[in-house]
Amino acid sequence: MITPGPRYQRLPMNMDDDIQWAEPTGSKLSRFLQRASSLPCRTCSPSNWIKITAVLLTVTCVFETYWIVHLHDIQTRVPNDPYDNIFTSGGGRRALDIWDGNHQEFIHNAIPVPVHSHNDYWRQIPLFEALASGCISVEADVHLHDSDLLVGHNAISLRSSSTLRSLYLEPLQRMLESQNPNGTDDLWRGIFNRAPQQTVVLLVDLKTAGVATFAELSDELQPLRDLNYLTYWDGLKKVYRPLTVVATGYAEFTWITALNAAHRDIFWDARLDRLAAPEDTYLPDSTDYKYNNSNSHYASTRFSNGLFGTPGYGNAASRDAKMTQIEQAKARGLVARYWDTPSQPPNLREIVWRVLIQHGVGIMNMDDMGAVRDRARGWGKIY
Repeated sequence: MITPGPRYQRLPMNMDDDIQWAEPTGSKLSRFLQRASSLPCRTCSPSNWIKITAVLLTVTCVFETYWIVHLHDIQTRVPNDPYDNIFTSGGGRRALDIWDGNHQEFIHNAIPVPVHSHNDYWRQIPLFEALASGCISVEADVHLHDSDLLVGHNAISLRSSSTLRSLYLEPLQRMLESQNPNGTDDLWRGIFNRAPQQTVVLLVDLKTAGVATFAELSDELQPLRDLNYLTYWDGLKKVYRPLTVVATGYAEFTWITALNAAHRDIFWDARLDRLAAPEDTYLPDSTDYKYNNSNSHYASTRFSNGLFGTPGYGNAASRDAKMTQIEQAKARGLVARYWDTPSQPPNLREIVWRVLIQHGVGIMNMDDMGAVRDRARGWGKIY
């Protein structure tokens, strides 16, 4: 009888078999892998994938809710600030009476400053707080859903009651109608009494791809278009009106240029870090840029892509190549904007703000409306 060596051990291989001599370790591993590969994958079943997806979506939703609450908690509170005293304590996120004549005085008498309200729909009172803080630009992310544009950061946060019409277009129309009871002409009045000819920018970030989203945006702008409230390009010059609409996100440049060239009233948010284009032409007495104020309004990029330096010299092409990004935007008649600027720590945030202002950025991208009200004219007067 052969006695098993040290590489064998007396083990039951399964419940039905008698005790047998186990195979060498290498062979046992091979058979185990072969048997495991033949078993069905329970994790890969459709029901389990649905459960996993549901858990991930729930976690994402909880995190986003926490972040919105956290963002609200860290907003700067200004001592004895009229807005904070009246609105911060409550009053309803979208109360119908918030847009009456008395409350609108907070907006009309605000000090307008070159500040953009980033992700404005996260405010306690969307649009209202930004305008009452003096912002001349607001941002709304939109998703096409059942022939309507819903406002929200992602699909999970969408609600049927939060539409571009209800949160932005209709309130803007009511305010502008109260400022222009006799209609608009060259003497139109904008939102701010301190700067009645200052246009307000509505930056619409298309979160769903496809031209249908852009077409729905254009359709929903028709009431404002009929009232002559929209800034437009008339084929020769840019004609400013109380509201300037800019499309970004999934919006494509060709959709903008395909609009009526004699009355183009939706503009492009160009890439600030990619303004120079092969189509640009540099002549001795003129320069023709692909991205210019006939088709674009903003030129934006992430702050980490920012390039700041000294002015360029030489011929037109050489100067353009050596220009800072902000100078390139100004040369094309565009407003430079940097997003995703550092928010913490506070000293770094302050340094970034100071650098951007010193370099002449067109508009400041902000999340903290309390800080905007606290600084007031510190961001730069526009009147």
